[in-house]
Amino acid sequence: MGAESELNGQSFREAILRHDVASITQQLVESQFVLIHLAEEAESDDVLGALTATSGGRDYLVAFSSQKHASRFVESRSDLFEEESEVSGFWVDGRTLLDYLDDELGILLNPDGEGHRQIEVDLVREILDELGLEG
Repeated sequence: MGAESELNGQSFREAILRHDVASITQQLVESQFVLIHLAEEAESDDVLGALTATSGGRDYLVAFSSQKHASRFVESRSDLFEEESEVSGFWVDGRTLLDYLDDELGILLNPDGEGHRQIEVDLVREILDELGLEG
């Protein structure tokens, strides 16, 4: 894993603007993402929780299309992380991300950076339907 995603490109942005669920789904499935994990003492070693955020009263999974984007976010948003928290990232392929994505979560892709995209909950539900997945 660790391949750079193409989701920063014009094609993905246009697919979102056109509300082209099939194209969005295909591009997500074919991509790799970095998710941020905050280690907490109470967590089991078997659980990898990913960073989520709230925007406009809605909850979103925070995902990055490259290690570079994830690192910049952590460095620029140190106010979000407690000093003693261990912040790490892990790669996940697009299909796995969607397999485990709750249908009550949207996706914030590359927040605060180049290639920022916000995929709303309703669109996530359509993507999950496209794949025959239940959130």
